[in-house]
Amino acid sequence: MIVKRNRPSKSSLPRKIVRRGRPAVGERKSIVQRNRPRGVQPIRRDGPRWRPPVAVSRSWLKPLLALAAVFAVLGGLVFAWQSPFFQVSTVEIHGNERVATDAVLERAGLSGENMFTADLAAAQEAIYGLPLVHQVKITRHWPNTIEITIEERNAWGTWEQSGVRYTIDREGVVLGTSAAPDGSPVIRSSEAGSRRQGDHVDYQAVEAVAEIYERLPKQLGTTVTEVAFVAGKGVQVTTADGQSALFGDSSSIGYKLAVWAAMAKQAQVKGINYTTIDLRFGNRPVLQ
Repeated sequence: MIVKRNRPSKSSLPRKIVRRGRPAVGERKSIVQRNRPRGVQPIRRDGPRWRPPVAVSRSWLKPLLALAAVFAVLGGLVFAWQSPFFQVSTVEIHGNERVATDAVLERAGLSGENMFTADLAAAQEAIYGLPLVHQVKITRHWPNTIEITIEERNAWGTWEQSGVRYTIDREGVVLGTSAAPDGSPVIRSSEAGSRRQGDHVDYQAVEAVAEIYERLPKQLGTTVTEVAFVAGKGVQVTTADGQSALFGDSSSIGYKLAVWAAMAKQAQVKGINYTTIDLRFGNRPVLQ
């Protein structure tokens, strides 16, 4: 007996898709691993999305480093400018015997100044204003010391004016009234008035006398006993053998001495007696 039941055929039944939350028994699970930068958190749907860092172009790297270096240098300069570590706290003075130390310090005006901005040229010029100073050298010793080395003027001769004897150096600067070294030149001036420390006497006279003292013994075989500076005429020299010569200024002293020596020989040969020779006009000497 065949019984037929009303049920759908297999081909007419709808297909169902079953999703499993875990793999079936015996099924392999494939794992996909992605490389991501270190320190980068994975993306979360409930938080801010991760964005890759912006890479700095190498073309901008050098200018940025240079700018940073400039700012560092400027900062160092500002620090040095304002720091008391670079203020002049010590001023050392060497070489002065007659020049007062306090006078040098006052003229220099460097105490408390900044080592970078201290005006050494102005200080040197101010110290030169002291009458007895001949040379000045100023040196920085970091971080806070200034050294001043002084060379004083040395007595060379005597300038006698209006009955007062003034000691002068080789450049004709009046040093005072103390005695000059023994055997040094003495110039008697016909000028009136007085002198004070730091004054300059006639430079032409000093130059002429210095050269005459050196050359005359070799060229004429005698020595200088007296030198006069006559206003309007110049230097007049008297020798140990009683002769007198008028030189004028300091130009061509060697030539004038050579003319004098030649004239002295001619006068001796010809038996000419003279006491004064005028050499101011070069090759036209005048005998008196």
